[in-house]
Amino acid sequence: MVASTLPILRVGFVPEHFSSPLHRAVELGYFEREGIIVERVCCPGGTGEMTTKLIDGSLDIAIALTEGLLAGIAKGHDAYKIVGTYVESPLCWAISVGQKSRHTSRATLKNGTIGVSRLGSGSHIIPFVLAEQEGWLEGGALPAGEGYKAPFEFKVLHNFANLRDSVNDNSSDAFLWERFTTKPYHDTNEVRLVDTITPPWPAFMIAASVQHLPATADTDSKNVISKFLSVLSRSTSEFTDPKNYNHSIQYVQDKMSYNKQDVEDWFSGVRYPSEKSGGCAGVQQEALLTCSRVLLEAGVLHKGQDTDAVEEHRPRSAQGQEPELPRVYVPDTTHAQLQPIVLPAHPRLSPPHHQVQDLWQPQRLPPRVASKMIPHNILRQRLNKTLSRS
Repeated sequence: MVASTLPILRVGFVPEHFSSPLHRAVELGYFEREGIIVERVCCPGGTGEMTTKLIDGSLDIAIALTEGLLAGIAKGHDAYKIVGTYVESPLCWAISVGQKSRHTSRATLKNGTIGVSRLGSGSHIIPFVLAEQEGWLEGGALPAGEGYKAPFEFKVLHNFANLRDSVNDNSSDAFLWERFTTKPYHDTNEVRLVDTITPPWPAFMIAASVQHLPATADTDSKNVISKFLSVLSRSTSEFTDPKNYNHSIQYVQDKMSYNKQDVEDWFSGVRYPSEKSGGCAGVQQEALLTCSRVLLEAGVLHKGQDTDAVEEHRPRSAQGQEPELPRVYVPDTTHAQLQPIVLPAHPRLSPPHHQVQDLWQPQRLPPRVASKMIPHNILRQRLNKTLSRS
């Protein structure tokens, strides 16, 4: 009965291998020992389902895809903010086609139909990373740009089963989904893998309802979020500790019914935040800027949002003309304070212009693209609004 007096946090998660440290922390009683009851809420609909639940008040915390959380915020949702990072390494996406598809590589997918779970989801956003890598963003990078031509058509199919069926009945050419979640379907020849792609930002971040954040919460509520992040950091550190390797591999096998080799392959590449670097409470703001730029290219984030704020802060010359082109990456902090994402060296996963050192360099855009771009200081202000500040 004592447990019933403790604060309860309803935490949304995806039913995937990434959620293992969360499950371990609950099952081993880590949260209860810190005075918190965590109710896990399985969200097979992914990030879209979790953002909806955060907005309607049926979730307190969501562990969700970075791009999906930012996309929701870009649409004006202010019911939640990003409070931390759950998986620091980028997510590897599989590009899958039907077994009898004519496509044998990514190169033939230009102007094709891509199946997505919903617009604004990772399955919709990551194809724009592919298009950028392949040079398919014609007429400028932004949908509002003059002469812009979309690199794909998109077909909303809601769930994995529909995506799988669509590539096999040829109503879509391909779909993108997390690699190891899709691998069992590759192994059974239900769909065929043609390539993989890894975007340059952390895979999963942690969002919390504003009811638990400084502007609206009391001290006790704020402490609950802080304790949650601290306990989760402990669990992720234990999960990835080399001395626990065999136990962690077996845990994922038992939870997900994956074969051992697949789990070991995934485990070798995944990186959770270390307690030494701040654990799950840390946020890579420059990575969020990179993600926001891709959201701009996908048309999820655009100048039409917060128009008054943009115009108010847009610098102008004495003649009233557009100012010097805005810069995309202008970090306010030193390199030592940043936590750059280490990308794979494989050319298909990390194109030359996306090497880690280049993420911190100012880059210019073509004039017709830059004229539609949100000024960098406004983009940074928006991102700051998405982050919890204690």
